[in-house]
Amino acid sequence: MALSAGKTRREPIELAELKPVNDKVKARFKKDPAEVDLQEKIAYAERVWHEARDLDKRMSAITVRLRDSSGTKHLVTNEGTELEMEFGHVHVWSWLTGKEGGKFTGARHECGSIAKGWEYFDEDKPASVVAQRLVKLVQQQMKGATPKPGSFPCVCGGEVIGVLAHEALGHLAEADLTLQSAFVGKTGKKVAPEGVYMIDDGTLPTGFGSAKYDDEGTPTTRVNIIKDGILEQLLTDREYAKKTGLPLTGSARAEDYRFSPIIRMRNTFFKRGDVADDELFEDIDFGYYCLGFAGGQAGTNASFQVGVQEAFEIVDGEIGQPVTNLSISGIATEALLQIKGVGKGDFHLGPGRCGKGQEALVSDGGPMIRFDKGPITIGGKE
Repeated sequence: MALSAGKTRREPIELAELKPVNDKVKARFKKDPAEVDLQEKIAYAERVWHEARDLDKRMSAITVRLRDSSGTKHLVTNEGTELEMEFGHVHVWSWLTGKEGGKFTGARHECGSIAKGWEYFDEDKPASVVAQRLVKLVQQQMKGATPKPGSFPCVCGGEVIGVLAHEALGHLAEADLTLQSAFVGKTGKKVAPEGVYMIDDGTLPTGFGSAKYDDEGTPTTRVNIIKDGILEQLLTDREYAKKTGLPLTGSARAEDYRFSPIIRMRNTFFKRGDVADDELFEDIDFGYYCLGFAGGQAGTNASFQVGVQEAFEIVDGEIGQPVTNLSISGIATEALLQIKGVGKGDFHLGPGRCGKGQEALVSDGGPMIRFDKGPITIGGKE
């Protein structure tokens, strides 16, 4: 098959050298999701709904999607690599709808783990916790003000910053896409103010995209995509490491044995800065505080449009009333250059799934970051 397919290629594929490895990687689940009865999983989803209805009778409908996996991945190459890697994950995605009068509104919540099995839903995310988060978001949407359209200063929280890091910027740093992206020719050049760091790390113990090895047998690494404002590194697989002369980053991933490994992000985030979070709001007469991601899209030209399901007005340097149906758009590479402050508060990485012809588990996030008026446009009504 390889010889036959090779006749259609214009140039031969060459791979960067890789030292063969022999290893066994064990999963450490207390409660393997494959051994959990289906009825227990259905009961969890039902509890989320009942808990939400008990909290607020205005909740009218819910969708709960539970996914999990458990198994062993084998990689054997003619170079001598032999890997046996246990893997698995649990994940829940929920959408709750509320109704008040003739007005419908909704909100989503997503959580999951690769470090824990089904015990994650017992210890970290019981149904009551998921329901409380969903209801809070829907209630804020119900009473939220309509956003004003235009350009305003904004402070973006972890979920929104994570989406910008992954969708609007991270894909530009995947070496197989860089030549067609807004990052082409910018390696080694300034793309953000000093003190701004954006990282993709496949080694984090609890990262939703983490693994000890990628699907070519390369040990995963921590990659400084942006270091102190400079575009420093790109994500590579063995083919593009050889083509570009860049180091291997352990970023080759395949959805399963039916797919060829391609360059994918793992856990993508901005590093904490040195500004106290409350100082980011200072001297903003009017702007928006954007916290919760509700969906969106981005292009390889760095354009993005993101729905924000949890947002608040900023008035005279203080967080004001909630806002409903807000969206932000702009060019992420331009927004990078207009960062005015990076918060030093803690943040967590939110789990997700990325599609690039095939699915991969990922996570993203970041600290609170302030953008001044100009690079980000707020969508709303007068």
